[in-house]
Amino acid sequence: MLVKIVDEIESGAEARVFPPEHKHMDLRANPKDIDRIAGAQNHLPLRNFLATVNGADSIFATARATTKSDVPAAVPADRAYEFASQSTVVFADPDLNWDRKNYAELASGLKELLERETGDTVRAVLLISSCHFADRKRQGFCLGIRLVAEGESAQQAETRWGLGLARVQQALLFRSRAMRQLARD
Repeated sequence: MLVKIVDEIESGAEARVFPPEHKHMDLRANPKDIDRIAGAQNHLPLRNFLATVNGADSIFATARATTKSDVPAAVPADRAYEFASQSTVVFADPDLNWDRKNYAELASGLKELLERETGDTVRAVLLISSCHFADRKRQGFCLGIRLVAEGESAQQAETRWGLGLARVQQALLFRSRAMRQLARD
């Protein structure tokens, strides 16, 4: 998997907001709300990702997740289709969201894990961004995860995306366990 880390903080990009003002569902507090998310209804890998990342074994929470299928002009002829998703992840423990270093280490650890998978048909962009935590009235950080898969057909692109999203999910859980272990030591 091709992985790139982008630090949006230095680019002056607009801060994200958590929880998002529009239709936010706290999936950690209300896991059954996943049934109300259209992308999760239509795409089992996204449903599994949201359930796992917001689950008890994870130290993360998601702010939002979207999917998109496309036939972009920039895709090589032998891979004429793309399937993509974007999700935003924060730490469930609010105190971890104030230090940019936590997100830099998370992104670096995810990149290392995800690049172990070879191939160039799936790529991820990990975006470290400023984030306004409205409920705390405080500035912090978040991690955006863009995942794009290419394929010879729309179905192949979506299948590759689903496999890639499962790898991202596994990597997040691995980092979650590692961070919990460090906190105990």
